Amino acid sequence: MIEMSDYSRAAKVYWFALVAAGALITAWALSQCLSFTPVQGLQFLALMSFVVLSSSLPIRIPNTSASITADDAFIFLGAILLGVPAALVLGATGALISSLRTSRRAVSWMASSATMSLTVLVSATAFYFLLNSYAGVARQPVGMSRLTFEQLLVPLVVMALLQYLFNGMIIATLNALKGHNSIWKFWRDGYLWTSCTFFAAAIVTALLYQAMQNFGLIYVLLSVPVIGATFATYKIYFERMNEKSRETAELARLHLATVEALATAIDAKDQTTHCHVRRVQLYAARLGEMLKLSHNEIEALRAGAMLHDIGKLAVPDHILNKPGKLTTAEFERMKVHTIVGASILERIDFPYPVVPIVRSHHERWDGLGYPDSLRGEEIPWTARIFAVVDCFDSVREDRPYRRGMTCEEASAMLLRGAGTHFDPKVVELFLKHLPEFEAEITERGLDQHGFTSREAEPRALVEASGANNPAAASATAGQPFNPKRFTAPAYLEQIKSAHREVYALYEIASTFGASLEIEDRSQILVNKVGHMVPFDTCAVYLFNEEKNYATVTHVSGLNAELLRGHCVAPGEGVIGFVIANRRPATGFDPMLDFAAFKLPEDAAYRSMIALPLVKDERLLGVLAVYSLKPEQYTDDHLHLLDTVARLASDAFSNSMQHAEAESNALTDPLTNLPNARSLHLRFAEEEARARRNGTSFQVVMLDLDEFKSVNDTYGHSIGDQMLREVARVLNAQLREYDFLARYGGDEFVALVPDLSPAQVEDLSGRIEMAISQLSLRVPPDKHARVGISVGSARFGADGDTLNQLLIAADQGMYSVKSAHKQHRRRNSGAHRSVAETPTGELASTAIN
Repeated sequence: MIEMSDYSRAAKVYWFALVAAGALITAWALSQCLSFTPVQGLQFLALMSFVVLSSSLPIRIPNTSASITADDAFIFLGAILLGVPAALVLGATGALISSLRTSRRAVSWMASSATMSLTVLVSATAFYFLLNSYAGVARQPVGMSRLTFEQLLVPLVVMALLQYLFNGMIIATLNALKGHNSIWKFWRDGYLWTSCTFFAAAIVTALLYQAMQNFGLIYVLLSVPVIGATFATYKIYFERMNEKSRETAELARLHLATVEALATAIDAKDQTTHCHVRRVQLYAARLGEMLKLSHNEIEALRAGAMLHDIGKLAVPDHILNKPGKLTTAEFERMKVHTIVGASILERIDFPYPVVPIVRSHHERWDGLGYPDSLRGEEIPWTARIFAVVDCFDSVREDRPYRRGMTCEEASAMLLRGAGTHFDPKVVELFLKHLPEFEAEITERGLDQHGFTSREAEPRALVEASGANNPAAASATAGQPFNPKRFTAPAYLEQIKSAHREVYALYEIASTFGASLEIEDRSQILVNKVGHMVPFDTCAVYLFNEEKNYATVTHVSGLNAELLRGHCVAPGEGVIGFVIANRRPATGFDPMLDFAAFKLPEDAAYRSMIALPLVKDERLLGVLAVYSLKPEQYTDDHLHLLDTVARLASDAFSNSMQHAEAESNALTDPLTNLPNARSLHLRFAEEEARARRNGTSFQVVMLDLDEFKSVNDTYGHSIGDQMLREVARVLNAQLREYDFLARYGGDEFVALVPDLSPAQVEDLSGRIEMAISQLSLRVPPDKHARVGISVGSARFGADGDTLNQLLIAADQGMYSVKSAHKQHRRRNSGAHRSVAETPTGELASTAIN
C-alpha cells in the first residue's frame, strides 16, 4: 500500500496522472530499444553503466530537498547516439536510482522516474526538431555523423533548458499541491540556481561527442576519470556546504528554541497557556498568507505570538494576575509592557519585523489605543492582524473572574469591535475563514482552552458581551481524552504554579489588612490556602490560653458542619499533638482528628498537614489541611503552608492584640465588667432597638452602702476584692442578655429590657438580698460586708437619653439609700457600731 497521508486530494490526482503518463512513455521507449543493433546495444549498455554509476552518487543541494547527479551528460549523449527512446530509458533509470538513494518513500521513487521520462521526451524531441531546422540534419538518431560543435551547441542548450524547466515545473507543482504553497516559491528556493548544472551537462555532451568523432571511444573512456574527479570535487564541495548549512540551521534552531523557551516562560508568568500561543501563531500566519504579506512579515507574526508580551517583565505579578478589574493606575502600569517589550527587542537584530507587532498590538483602529494612539492605516499590517487573532483567542480562555467565551460569543465581540477596536477588513477575512482555522487547530490537538493573560482582551467589549461571570468554569472540563492533544511542557506548569503561589501569598498578606476581626482573617486564610494547596477539608483552630483548648473557628470543605466549633485539648489527636509540641505534623493518621465523628469508609481522610500558629513564643492556634487521597502532600506543600502559617500568625497576633486593646478600652480592669464607655455604646444599641420595635427597657442604678468603711477599715485591696465579688453576685442575678457595667467607684448600672415595673421591683429585692448575704472573710477571723441601694428609670417614660435616665434612676436610688440610713439609725440601739463589735465585723443593714 502506497503511503500518501501528507498528500492533498489535488496532489494525489496530480501524482497518479504523472505516474501513469510516465509509465506509458517508458513502456513505449523500452519497446523501441528492443530494435537496437548489436553496436547500438553495446553503446546503450555502456551509457547505462555510466548513468547507473553517476546516479548512485547524488549530490544534495544545500538548504533544499533536491539533488543533482552527473547523469545528464550521458542522457544527452544517449539522445544523440541512440535517439529519444534510449535517452528516455536512461533518464528514467537514473532518476529512479537517484531517488532510491535520497528518499525512502515509494511515491517519490515513482514520481521521480515518471518526471524524468516526460521531461526527456519533451527535451529530446525538441533537440531533434531544432537539429533539423537549425543544422539541416533530419536523421534520427544522429549516431556518429560528422556534426560540428557549432551545429550541436544550440540544440543541446535548448534541450538542457527544456530539461531544466520541465523537470523543475513538474516537481514544484507536485510539492506546491502537497503543502498548499506557491509553485514559484518552491522553484525559487529549490531549483532556480541549479540551471547551471544542466547547461554544463550540455557543453560536456558536445565536447564528448566531438572527442568521440576525432579520437574514438578509447579517448572518451580515458577522459571519464577526469569527469569523475571533477564530479567528486563538486560532491565534496557540496557536502561541505551541506554540513555548513546544517550547522547554521541547527544554530538558528537553537536560537529560536531558546527565544521560544524564554518567551513561553515569560508567558507562564501571567498564566498564558502554550496552546494559546500556538493557536495565535496559526491564525496570524494564515491571515498573513491570505493578505499576501511577505515571507518576513509572516515569520514576524509567528515570532510575535511568542514575544509580544515580553515587556510584562516590567509589570508586577499582582497586577498581571489580579482576579478583578484593574484600577486606572494598575491599567496604566499594564500599558508599559508594550514600550518595554519593543525596547528589549530593538537591541536584537531580528531578520523580520517583530518590533512593530510588540509595540503596536494594542493600538485601536479609531486611534484610542496605546502606546502611540495610532489610527487606521497608520497601524502596521502585522499589528492589525495580531490584535484581532490574539484578542479572539484570549477571550475564549477562562479567567478566575469570568468564564471563557464560546466561539460564537468571541466572533460577535470581534464584529462589535470592527471599525473601532479592529481593522474591519481583517475581522471580515478572519471570520470568513475561521472554520478552516478551527479545523486545523483541532487536527493539531491545540483546541485546549485554559487560563491566559488578561491584557489581550478589550475590557469594554468583554464587559458588553455579558461574559463576566464570577463562577468561571473550565472550558475543557468533561472533554474526552485525545492522544493527539498538545501537552505543554511540565516546566511551564511549575512556573505557573510558582507565580500563582507568589500571588496567593501577596493576596493573603494584602487581604489580611481588610479586617482586624480574627473571624474574618480565619475565613480569608482558609479561602486563600485553596489557591495554593489542594485539600478536601481546611480548618483553623484558635487556642484559648485560659481554658487550655483549641476551637475550630473557620472550616471549609467536607464535613465542615461537623468540625465547626469542635474543641481539642492538648494531646488529643494530631491537632492536640501540634498544640502540645508546637511543631508541624505531617505523615500522621488524619482520622485521629475525626475520632469523635462517625465518617463513612469512603470518606476517610488519608493525608494531612497541620502547622502551629505561633508568634513570639505564644501559641495562637493551628492551621490544618486534610485530603482523602493518600500521600497528597509533598515537602513543597509543607514549605508553602509554613510561609502561609507565618503570615497568618502575624495577622492573628495583631487581631488578638487589637481585640485585647479594644476590650481594655471598653472593660473595667478591676471587675472585668464593661465600663462607662461601653455603657454608652450599649445604650445606643438598646435605644435603636427599642425605637425600631416600639419596646422599652430599664436603666438600673446600683450603689454600694458602707463601702467606704470597708476601704477605711481593711484597706483598698480588700475593697477591690469586695467589688469583684459584688460584680459576680450582680451578674448571677441578671439574665444572660442583660447588660451590667461598672459606672465608677462603687456604682454599677444595668440595662434590662422587657421588664415591667413589678418585675424591676422584684429584681431589686433579689439583688439587695443577695448582697446582704455576701460576706468576705478577712484573715484571721473577721468578715467584711456591704449593702446596696437600687434605683431604676424607664426609657421613654423617665427620659430618652442616657443622662436623663441615669439622673432619674440616681434619684430613685438615693431615696432608697436614705431609707436604708433611717432604718440603720432606728436599729442602732440594738446593734453596736462596726468598730465596737467583739468580732470586728463591719455591719451593714440590708432590706429584708
